[in-house]
Amino acid sequence: MTDFDWDAMDGAAVLIGGYGVAGRSAYRLVRALGAEVVVFEDGGNRPEAGVEAISSLEELAARIGSFDLVVPSPGISPAHLLYSRPDKVASELSLARRYCDVPLIAVTGTNGKTTVTTLVSRMLSESGIDNLAVGNIGEPISAHVLQPPSVLVVEASSFQLAYTDSLAPAQAAFLNFAPDHLDWHGSMEAYLAAKARIAEGMAAGAPIWVPAGDERIAAALASSPGAQKAVFGPDAEVVGGKVKIAGIEVAEVSSLRRSFPHDLVNFCFAGAMAMHAGADPASVRAVMEGFAGLPHRMELVGEVDGHVVYNDSKATTPDAVLCDMASIGHAVLITGGRNKGVDLGPLASLAPRLTAVIAMGEAAGEVAGAFGGTGVDVVRAGSMDEAVDMAFGLASPGDAVVLGPACTSWDSYKSYAARGEDFRRAVHERGRGR
Repeated sequence: MTDFDWDAMDGAAVLIGGYGVAGRSAYRLVRALGAEVVVFEDGGNRPEAGVEAISSLEELAARIGSFDLVVPSPGISPAHLLYSRPDKVASELSLARRYCDVPLIAVTGTNGKTTVTTLVSRMLSESGIDNLAVGNIGEPISAHVLQPPSVLVVEASSFQLAYTDSLAPAQAAFLNFAPDHLDWHGSMEAYLAAKARIAEGMAAGAPIWVPAGDERIAAALASSPGAQKAVFGPDAEVVGGKVKIAGIEVAEVSSLRRSFPHDLVNFCFAGAMAMHAGADPASVRAVMEGFAGLPHRMELVGEVDGHVVYNDSKATTPDAVLCDMASIGHAVLITGGRNKGVDLGPLASLAPRLTAVIAMGEAAGEVAGAFGGTGVDVVRAGSMDEAVDMAFGLASPGDAVVLGPACTSWDSYKSYAARGEDFRRAVHERGRGR
């Protein structure tokens, strides 16, 4: 981790790597703190006039040694030249934390981060507690350092945490862990270690909410002075059709708009964190009962030609698809995209419940390989329209049609959201009889 003297920001030479949302926010913060700032940006986010910028790797190589601190934007590969002086590198999250004096509620995990962060923030707001949801969910934390609310609820990705030290949240959640982003981290061990950094600097006994029975997560967090609290276990659970937090019956499952198994887990994590931060049970219940889910996460698109359709474009790993498909009976699955160095083989366990698989994108061959020998028909589609038409053509009566990619969208779309929106469009056009 960086050896930068955080008390010496005034007059320091700082390089911001990338000028997207996080980069612009970090730039404004360090400028406000008195630093001399330069931006490296060789993509499409050109800095405005008046911002000193480096736009070539050659110039970056010549000047990288002159900076006291380097803040790469999340997602820039650690193989990039920006990381060539690791003792000078800090994440935007680490930078912001050094100058933020309000409590942080931090959430990480392979799946469910945005949903749980959103739920916690809404539960606190419903209880009258001033807060903002920041981090990987949208606005960077550095945008709210100088004028923060009473509490910041932070969604922390592994990209952010890998170069963050001493986040020191008032409480943290490590929701789950499964293979992901191995092309970025290089190994499962490095990925797990990055996630576990969420608990660094916590006060003794501060709660760390973890999934009951996950030994890998428990071991990764064992050195933290925080106290691990089991979710979907003793500290938050669903028993007898009721959601219970710390022994308090908060909500009836039958009253919830969303009650897939993963929804109930998310509600337990969020309710436990919010109530620990002062949210009242009635407000927690109201948010649970009114929550209809977030876009592209097992989002109900509608019913077309007798088939219920779900958009799960955010499911960019096999584990996410398996978790979400546990709530579905029989289906046709549209899957594929650009793989992140993850084994797609576990998808084969879905075979008994699939009529067919539509394989898309760069990973179409890997998808076909994953289902080889299972007896499930795998057909390849060259576009979303073709995939949707194939899915409805192959679906048996009563089948759901699910977009569950298990891969990123970056081979064909700028984001999982763009992919999900294209899927919605194709489904709706089919329903209108294009």
